[in-house]
Amino acid sequence: MKSVFLACLLMGVALAGYAQTNKDEAEIRRVRGESNAAIAKSNLAAFATSLTDDFVMVRGNGVFASRAEYVKAFEEDFRTSGSVRYERIVDSVELSKAGPLAAEHGHWVGRMPDGHPAYGGTYLAMWRHTDAGWKIRSELFVRLTCEDAAVCSAYQNTAK
Repeated sequence: MKSVFLACLLMGVALAGYAQTNKDEAEIRRVRGESNAAIAKSNLAAFATSLTDDFVMVRGNGVFASRAEYVKAFEEDFRTSGSVRYERIVDSVELSKAGPLAAEHGHWVGRMPDGHPAYGGTYLAMWRHTDAGWKIRSELFVRLTCEDAAVCSAYQNTAK
């Protein structure tokens, strides 16, 4: 009887941990979706709320950007109707067992205003759980494809 009770207790603890994991992963995926929607709508304030105050990013060409620089770049893109619009597609989320962190792995695409892909690649995002929920702490983007000749040419000039 003790072993049945112990097995039920262990199963309950495991299920509680799994439920929390699913809740955290679902929140990360939701926030990423809201961030993508904010980019699609050129909503700078909504986009910026997904980032921690100490956010940092490494672009596809290896250039480092602070939160302020990153937000400013999106602000400039949003003012320009012909700008590439970005979408990050979540492939997996791993929650840390060592702290309030998570790793998001995915792929991204930059689309021209008419919707055709300009370029894309893979990314890794570090998430931190804060008092305000899950926020993006850092992102690393690696550009792997380039499908628009003009955009690719301009990018190659900045990647030198």
